[in-house]
Amino acid sequence: MRGIAVFILSILSFSVFASNKILDVGLYWGEEPSEITVQAAQGSFKVYGNGKDLIELKKNTVLRIKSEGGLLHVRTLSEDLGTYYKVELNRNSWGNTLKIQRAGRTAVHEYHDDFEMKPLRGKIRIINHVYIEHYVAGVVESEAGSKEPKEYYKVQAVICRTYALNNRRKHEAEGFQLCDKVHCQVYHQKSKSNPDIIKGTQETIGIVIVDSDINLVTAAFSSNCGGYTCNSEDVWSGSLNYLRERIDENCLEENHSYWRYTTTRDKWLNYLSTNHGYPVYEPAAKDRALHYCPDRRQHKLGSPRDGIKFTQIRRDLKLQSAYFSIETIQDSVILEGHGYGHGVGLCQEGAMNMARRGYPYDEILHYYYKSIHLVNLSVIDFFRAN
Repeated sequence: MRGIAVFILSILSFSVFASNKILDVGLYWGEEPSEITVQAAQGSFKVYGNGKDLIELKKNTVLRIKSEGGLLHVRTLSEDLGTYYKVELNRNSWGNTLKIQRAGRTAVHEYHDDFEMKPLRGKIRIINHVYIEHYVAGVVESEAGSKEPKEYYKVQAVICRTYALNNRRKHEAEGFQLCDKVHCQVYHQKSKSNPDIIKGTQETIGIVIVDSDINLVTAAFSSNCGGYTCNSEDVWSGSLNYLRERIDENCLEENHSYWRYTTTRDKWLNYLSTNHGYPVYEPAAKDRALHYCPDRRQHKLGSPRDGIKFTQIRRDLKLQSAYFSIETIQDSVILEGHGYGHGVGLCQEGAMNMARRGYPYDEILHYYYKSIHLVNLSVIDFFRAN
């Protein structure tokens, strides 16, 4: 089937269908500003208030937008442009970008494409109507940094594109599709630090990951799996046949492969007993809680049926991962941990290391996701139509 997918890719267009080209991304989600200044970084923008043409925003023009009395007050440095319930900024040509700065902050963020702004309880809801490949490149830089080989950026671009399209209804009730925070995907601004990020995005344009039924997969990834990835049901509720555990030695020497957490013996036993009813007075159970050294990922401390999930311990104690051993030295309990994150799907630091060693992006994706196919978006519509 993998060969068939590659063949199909070679004969079908790599253009993204119109319905998938634009994403509506809520910027500054959860911390919306009450006042911003905007300025064209590249090119110019048409500014509209309630659909009325207000001004052409050029590089030498600074626009202030402030939420006041349930409306948006718009002005330049020298002219009051009025108050409106909706303000739009539309680029005049392809590639134009806009700078946005929150009042009282030094950070300036630069974004591609078009914008829609509305008042929101004294704040400004800002929606970026962004071309998907501009968005993907921005997410890749935000999620993976700017110092990796291009082949890894291709990996991350395919994952980001798949995730975005598979979660386009996440914020539907709020009037947009995705936000810019980690629970969607981190999207700080346009990609600007490394040309290989944009090249990697363009060289995989339109390519997504699908399962055997040609459905977009849940393209899960974490920073470092600690040497073993997890089955999806070990962390979440559902079992997905492409998110299967596997040994992964590619990340063991990377930045987040090891961590340590130390507490006192009494605090540890009290936490297990009080929070989870763990039988600390039973000798065998107590010994297991104080001396535990798994040779691979396990999922519960105690019996498979009644034990405490390691994922719960991780959440409670804010640990880097749910993969750790337990050692007791006198009055100290030491959790020796491996990895960073939930451990399901692709291991970022492992994949980065594979890319540095010359593995192509498609082999890296097939290494971490079982029985998947890489196809262009047009293939999905082709199969569903037939």
